[in-house]
Amino acid sequence: MFIKNIAMKKLILLIIIALSSNSYAESKNSDFFAINDVFVGGGSLTQFVGKVQKDESGSTNSFDFLPYIAGGVEFQLYESFSFNPQLAISFPRSGRDENIKKLTYWFQFPVAYNLESFQFSFGPGLLYNRVSSSGGTESLSNGVGTTDFPLPNGSSISSNLTLNLAADWEFYKNISGRVETWVINLSDSESRAFSYALSAYYHFGEIKW
Repeated sequence: MFIKNIAMKKLILLIIIALSSNSYAESKNSDFFAINDVFVGGGSLTQFVGKVQKDESGSTNSFDFLPYIAGGVEFQLYESFSFNPQLAISFPRSGRDENIKKLTYWFQFPVAYNLESFQFSFGPGLLYNRVSSSGGTESLSNGVGTTDFPLPNGSSISSNLTLNLAADWEFYKNISGRVETWVINLSDSESRAFSYALSAYYHFGEIKW
C-alpha cells in the first residue's frame, strides 16, 4: 500500500508538472503578436539633406520644416523585441513655385528593441512624394524680360525604398520623443540620399481583445 501511494503521488506530480508546462507554453504563445501599444504623434521631416537647392546662390538644405502626422502599432515578438508598423503623411505644401503642390507620405516596417525607457528600431520603409499642378503658365525672367512657360496639368508620384534607424525616449508617462534617419536608395551610390525626422508621440498602451 505504501509503495502504491508513492507511485500515485509521483504520477499526480508528473501530471501537475505537465499541465503547468502546457499552460505556460500556451500563455507564452498567446503573447506572440499581442498589441503592446498604439501610438499617434507628429513631427517634422527633412528630406534629401544637402541635395535640394534652396536659392539662386546654390545653397542646399540642412533643415526643412515639413510637419506631418503619424501613427502605428507595436506587436509583441519575443521578450524585448517587437514589430512596429507605422504610417505618416505630411501636410500639403507648395514648392518654390506656388503653382505646384507637394505631398509626402510613407510606410515603415521596423523591428524594435526595448530597453527600459528607450526603444531602438531598424527596418525597411517605403517613401512616396506626390507632385501635382493644375496647369497654366508661369512667367520667368529671361534676362531682358519675361517668358511664359507652361506648367504641367496632373500629378505624378515618385517612390523610394528606405532603410530606417530610430531611437525613442519615453521622457514622460505615455509621451516619447523620437529621432530617426533614413537612407534612400541604399544600393545606388549616385542617387543615395539621407533624410531625418524629429517627432513626439502619445502612447495608448496595451490593447486587449
